Amino acid sequence: MEKYIYFVRHAKSSWTDPMMLDHDRPLDERGWHDAPMMAEVMQQSGYVIDKIIASTANRARSTASFFAEKYKLDVSLAKKLYHGDPEDYLDEIIEQPESVIGLALFGHNPGITWLANMLKPGVTDNVPTCGVLVCTVKEEMSWQDIGWKDIHLAHILSPKNPKS
Repeated sequence: MEKYIYFVRHAKSSWTDPMMLDHDRPLDERGWHDAPMMAEVMQQSGYVIDKIIASTANRARSTASFFAEKYKLDVSLAKKLYHGDPEDYLDEIIEQPESVIGLALFGHNPGITWLANMLKPGVTDNVPTCGVLVCTVKEEMSWQDIGWKDIHLAHILSPKNPKS
């Protein structure tokens, strides 16, 4: 069975408190709107998600919580996804059990845009907040054997362009 990986940039965060630590920033009004809307779009479009891993940052955890609620899942946290590089994401991917079919990883820019362009050179200048990279993995690949060459970027969904 084909596997799916969704790289999700957290929803729009608030900058109202300039003294707040970056890690602690919450979602802003647009983020509170976009995150549940994108979770709904993903589910209604038939995208399978059965595992959610989020950066420990408040805004990524909050975004992931809407998807978790929609898919009736728990959110696992991975500190290394907080401004993680591609290898940090790959480390999470290869640790998944074979029972996982759809893996959603919630992180940050510039990393998510970097991943998009690594998977499909020149595809975008910027993955917007709450944007989702919809990726497929070669059929019959074991999670532990997956490398970047095995991951195909199929679509980029965003709150302004939610359909693939």
